[in-house]
Amino acid sequence: MIMHISKISGTILACLAVSNATAASIPLPDKHFSARYMGFAADNARACLLGSRFDPDTGQGSGELVLLDLKRDAVRWHVRISPPEDFVSLQPEQCAIDGENVYLLANVNTQSQQSMNQTLVYLYQFSADGKQLGFKNLIEQGRDQYGYALGLSANGVQVAGYIKDVEKDVDQYSLFTVAVDRQLKAGKPNVRKTGAFASGAKARLVGDNLYIAGQFLPAKLAQNDWVDDFANSRLLVNGGYAWSMRPFKKAPRDVAMGVSQQGALYSLAYGDAGSTLAVTSAEGKQLSLASYPSKYCESSSISEYGNAVLALRKPCSGKSKAAELLAISPASGKETPLQLAPGEPVFAATNMGQWFVVSKDSGKLALSKGSIEGDTVFSLALAGVEHSLNVGPIKVNQKGEHSFDYVYEQRAGDCRFSLNGRATELDVFNPEGPDGKEAPQIVVYDSAAGGFIIPLKGPLRTVTFEGSLSPEQLKNSCGSKKAAKFSLEFNAAGARR
Repeated sequence: MIMHISKISGTILACLAVSNATAASIPLPDKHFSARYMGFAADNARACLLGSRFDPDTGQGSGELVLLDLKRDAVRWHVRISPPEDFVSLQPEQCAIDGENVYLLANVNTQSQQSMNQTLVYLYQFSADGKQLGFKNLIEQGRDQYGYALGLSANGVQVAGYIKDVEKDVDQYSLFTVAVDRQLKAGKPNVRKTGAFASGAKARLVGDNLYIAGQFLPAKLAQNDWVDDFANSRLLVNGGYAWSMRPFKKAPRDVAMGVSQQGALYSLAYGDAGSTLAVTSAEGKQLSLASYPSKYCESSSISEYGNAVLALRKPCSGKSKAAELLAISPASGKETPLQLAPGEPVFAATNMGQWFVVSKDSGKLALSKGSIEGDTVFSLALAGVEHSLNVGPIKVNQKGEHSFDYVYEQRAGDCRFSLNGRATELDVFNPEGPDGKEAPQIVVYDSAAGGFIIPLKGPLRTVTFEGSLSPEQLKNSCGSKKAAKFSLEFNAAGARR
């Protein structure tokens, strides 16, 4: 998309590189809430936050689901999901928001005795106001099943997991994917009888791909046997493996994993010799492998954080066992402590240039959020509407292609409207200045929501954002309902990256 540059007069409110400043804090309704996963709506206006809970009196484990309004920084609703039938526990795995429906993927244990227990995969559906619309046991094959990931599809959702069969003294593992429509009708599972990843693997469904990291189990494994085979893979939802690779040269003692929105895989291991961070691209290339001494061991909440990796880690020894948030350099392994939220962090996630941290302070839980350090945030007031644009760091993939993540938002009174996505480089050219002379080079980036023009070199001090809103977007926007096309120029002399 080649665009003309048009200037729009208005009052520039701010343009600054955000340093770890908290944008908002949302109190959570239950101080015993144990957060484990966070999913986001396509418009970034809502998020689902999953937690688990254990009742020592009954020995029953249950799940908790919170729907958050990220525009108004509030909890919309909070429900607790008990195990179905007379089963003993329910472990929530992932959640997803599809329009007005919210879905929850859970693994259910039928018995407390391990020898009698079966693990089953359940999918729950909730309405926009938190009413449970239905639930379904997805897979009827095998003795045990386990769900890894939940993702949206054109007609509902996709689910990925494993099936375990038992024949004499041999366990047989298969990996499955299955489509479920909005009436909770499941299609025929696509089963690959070539092994599977163990429970605890981290996975994300991105379009028609499953990206997954964890311990890989062969198709047939003798009972009471164990294979130490850590792997990263990309599978096609309706086919086989696109690629698999082993990031570690030596068997690690303990590994925590994370998957980015685009399918990059992060694996953070620790052992007696220190820590190792491995980063695998969505194309299956090992981008970095950094081994380094570290005072931290147990890790969780591994996610993309600008050009670094965000991790929640506990010290290996000492009196303090509270976890700390760290930004880790993939190239060197340098760990930089972050104080993003008040109190002790217990969970963290990132999405579209923003960080989200659940922390405990004075016995209470709250979710804090803000912009990732290194992003640039512009603000512009125009005709009674406040416009903001969050531009993430420019990244370069294996093919040398440049891209950045962005979030654009409008605010006017109670109205909130946003667009977000990834912009990719389209063209570089030299414009002419007012005097007819050649001006500094600029770069055109294209995205689904519109196009961007930024300087090729130097600090990011100007961004032009142009595009056209769909009829539905125009209806929900905060500005004029007549002009679908927009052209905004953000600039400030003191912008920093």
